[in-house]
Amino acid sequence: MQALQQFFEANDRFAKLLGFQIEEFNVGVAKVSAIIKAEHLNAANVVHGGFLFSLADYAFALASNSHNKLSLAISANIMFQHAKPNGKLYAYAKELSIGNKVATYEVRISDENDSVIATYTGTVYRKDSNVI
Repeated sequence: MQALQQFFEANDRFAKLLGFQIEEFNVGVAKVSAIIKAEHLNAANVVHGGFLFSLADYAFALASNSHNKLSLAISANIMFQHAKPNGKLYAYAKELSIGNKVATYEVRISDENDSVIATYTGTVYRKDSNVI
């Protein structure tokens, strides 16, 4: 698991750009965090939906690739529950189902008070090659 985590930390340039940090990484689950900065806000002065989607998507990518089988998103959906202008966010991804070719995950984004900010579901296609 450590080698996979190091691979993602070194090679996911978009996650680096946005300041995402891996908090937990195990088979079928991942937790990532991010601190909301001014550049992550939209015109309404709350965290941009694209930032939230990206945070959830990173946790989803980690959890779905945790089996070291290259897995690429084929579907993703997000529902925003609460606006958030500042603070720290956590995205927790967990595996709901897994097969030879397709797997489904759920991601819950919450703040430091464990209030739900958004929920995300995603499905991946599992390729025949390894991640590393």
